[in-house]
Amino acid sequence: MPNRPQLRIVIVICMAVNLMSAAIASPQEPGKPDRTWTGHVVYGQMTIDNDDAQVDGDDYEFTIFGVDAQKSFRRGWIQYGVEVGALFSIDSSLRRFSASSGGGGGTAAISVDISSFLMDYFFGGYVSIEPVRWLRLYAGAGPLLIWGIRDAEPAEPLPEPYAEESESGLGVGGYGRVGVDILFTDWFGLGAGARVTKTTLSFDETVGDIDIEGVQYYGGLSFHF
Repeated sequence: MPNRPQLRIVIVICMAVNLMSAAIASPQEPGKPDRTWTGHVVYGQMTIDNDDAQVDGDDYEFTIFGVDAQKSFRRGWIQYGVEVGALFSIDSSLRRFSASSGGGGGTAAISVDISSFLMDYFFGGYVSIEPVRWLRLYAGAGPLLIWGIRDAEPAEPLPEPYAEESESGLGVGGYGRVGVDILFTDWFGLGAGARVTKTTLSFDETVGDIDIEGVQYYGGLSFHF
């Protein structure tokens, strides 16, 4: 029969093995999240300034919708990793702009129905904190690639050069965003956020460069795996 010191050593070794086994089986701290994938389906609004002096009307109000995914490289209540996503934006509005009416130097007000469709693909890094299981805060930033189509159609038949115009353009830029997720289960919740973009979309044959800058506000569904 082993003496008391040897028995204590055996007990300590057994306890250490049990603790190590528990740590391997459940690497997170008690009550802390252990999710490595997060996804969002979002819907919101974006405002682009109307900086063309020849076009009457307020700023352009775009409806936005899209998806994104975040992959964490670290488990625990503080996480960091990469994110990727795509947002789509649409707007259609009737605008009036001033145009030359002929060789006399006068101008005429022309009503034009302008429809725009934008898609941007973004890829960057993010960091998040989850102080409790039902609350997640995150911030991300990185580059983006944007592509758009702009159609301008006169509201009534007009002679050249005021015929219908349609053009697509491409641009690159960057983004930064913040968001919050409120979880109702371990894998599902609601989210909201805001994103700032800075890029330029080039329509060389019609209106030239358009600055796509401003704040996008969105809300939607949040999924965690």
